[in-house]
Amino acid sequence: MDRTGFHSGHQDIKGAAVSEEQLQAINVTDRVMARVRETGPGRRRGGIRFAGKTAATSGMLAVALLITATTYAASEYIQIRNKAGEVKIQHILKTEGERLQGASPYHDYAPKLMNIAEPGEQIVYFVRGEPINTGGSMLQFTHKQQRITEYSAFLDQMKAKSSPFILPETAGGYGFKYGEIQPLYPTKDVIDNDPVYQQALSELIGEAKKDKTRNLFMKVMPWTETGSLNAQYMKGGAFINLWAFMINGGNMMVPQKPADKAEKLKVDGREVIYNYIDYGPNSFFYLTWYNEPKDAYIQLNSWGDRVMNKEQLLKLAGELIKGGL
Repeated sequence: MDRTGFHSGHQDIKGAAVSEEQLQAINVTDRVMARVRETGPGRRRGGIRFAGKTAATSGMLAVALLITATTYAASEYIQIRNKAGEVKIQHILKTEGERLQGASPYHDYAPKLMNIAEPGEQIVYFVRGEPINTGGSMLQFTHKQQRITEYSAFLDQMKAKSSPFILPETAGGYGFKYGEIQPLYPTKDVIDNDPVYQQALSELIGEAKKDKTRNLFMKVMPWTETGSLNAQYMKGGAFINLWAFMINGGNMMVPQKPADKAEKLKVDGREVIYNYIDYGPNSFFYLTWYNEPKDAYIQLNSWGDRVMNKEQLLKLAGELIKGGL
C-alpha cells in the first residue's frame, strides 16, 4: 500500500499577501497530504496518516556559515535522502489543473463536522454510501484546529500531545503569536486491528442502521500523539511561520508548477531546499528541510510588511536547525 504524503507549498501558502487573512502561512487541512505510504509491519499505533490515504482525512545561521548551492528546475525532481539512501523528500512536476491523487469523496464531509466539533478535538466519522479509496477504511479522521495564543499553554500542549519537537518561544527576534497542534492519525492496519477503532466504527455503523434520515455519523475520539505542529511569530507587521510534519517512516511528495523553482543548499550541514513559488506580482519563497532523527519535514517562511530576504531566512533556518529542528 502506498504511504506517501503530499505537500503543496504553492497551494497552502496563499501568496505573498499583505494581510494575515490573505496569507495564513501553511494552511494544514485534511488535503495537505493526499496519500501516505505504508512501510512495512510492526508500525506503532500512532503511525502517520494524512488526508486521502486509506482511512484518514482530515498547512535558523552564523555569519561565517558556508552555503553550497545547486539549482534545480522542478521538473528535475529534486530530492533529499536519509543516511540509508531512502528518498524522504521528493519534488515532482505538477501542472496547474492537476488534482492531488488519492482524494476521496469522504473529504467533502469533513468541513461539515467543524460546525459540531470543539477546537482541538479529533473526530472519527463514517459516511453511508460513499466510496472509499482502494485499500481504505470506512472510519475517517479529521481535526478542528485550536489556535493557542499563550506560549505557556502551547508548551503544555506540545508536552501533553507527545510532540517530537518543542517549537521555540521566539524565532529570529520575532515573538510568539500563536501555535497549533494536529493529531497523528493511525494507519489502516492499526484501524483494522485496534479494538478501540473497531468499536468506534461499529458504533457509527450501528447509528447509521437506526437513522435513515442522514448519511454522516461522527464521534469525538481523544488523541495523545502529534502528527504536525506549527507556530507563527511576529514583529510589528512582519511574520514568520514554522511548521513540522511527522513523516514516521513514509516520504513527502512536493508538487511544483513548471514556473516554480527549487534550489538545494547546505545550511549548517543540513540539506535545505529554497522554494520559489511563481505567483506573478505575489510571488514568494520558503524553505524546507528534512530532520532525520525525528523523521520530520520542516517548513519556514516569512511574510508581512518586512519579508526576510533569502540570506536572512537561511540564517534563521541555521539557528533553528542548531536548536533541534
